Amino acid sequence: MDLKTIEDEIYEFTTAYFDEVADTVEGEIEFIENNNLYIPKENYTIVTDFLNTTLINFRVYDSKFMSSTLDKVHKDAKILQELYKNLKKRTEDIKNIFNTYFISSSPILTAFAKEIIAQKEKVEDSIEDRKLLKKLMLDFKELQNIYFEIFSEIFSEDKTYYTKGILEALNSKAFYFDKLLWKEALESDVIKRRLKSLISENTPNTKNYLLYTTGLMRPYTKEYQYLQSCIRIYK
Repeated sequence: MDLKTIEDEIYEFTTAYFDEVADTVEGEIEFIENNNLYIPKENYTIVTDFLNTTLINFRVYDSKFMSSTLDKVHKDAKILQELYKNLKKRTEDIKNIFNTYFISSSPILTAFAKEIIAQKEKVEDSIEDRKLLKKLMLDFKELQNIYFEIFSEIFSEDKTYYTKGILEALNSKAFYFDKLLWKEALESDVIKRRLKSLISENTPNTKNYLLYTTGLMRPYTKEYQYLQSCIRIYK
């Protein structure tokens, strides 16, 4: 058995394991590149939840608010958020993934495991049989260690690639979500009147709406801290 055989098994597994997220990430990257979309240096992914809440509030003020374009950007951002959460959850314990899912998918490791089971089930229980079983188990453990070392490297590289792709796409989507949300809000007379009563002479935008919102809250709560982290995006 050579290194390429082990790598081929692992690549086949990771391709299937990341299949759900791969198409979305590749599609989003292609869309950003083809349309020359902006990916901000600031982390707009943080403010996405607040933008979602703000959109809901604006819809309460004006039931006709939200164009099909804004609706699409909003839904895309929520899909990417959910995809990121699921990816993070499904990749947090590499050792468990290896033991629970990969080993049973590996033809070499499963064949080795079957050989050990067959040796355990032999009617004869001579000294030679016990020695052979012990050797098989030690060899299997050593082989698993070799596999896991390579598996960890390949799996981690794929995890990093897809996580980075999702977050870049979400960051770009959140940036345009923010801009489009306020552009359309200022085209609604109902929302404009409501905002004027809330934030007075300040320019209606996410930062000033955040400042207004936090001004009504008790400091040091979990939500307050979250909104403060959002405000820092706009400094």
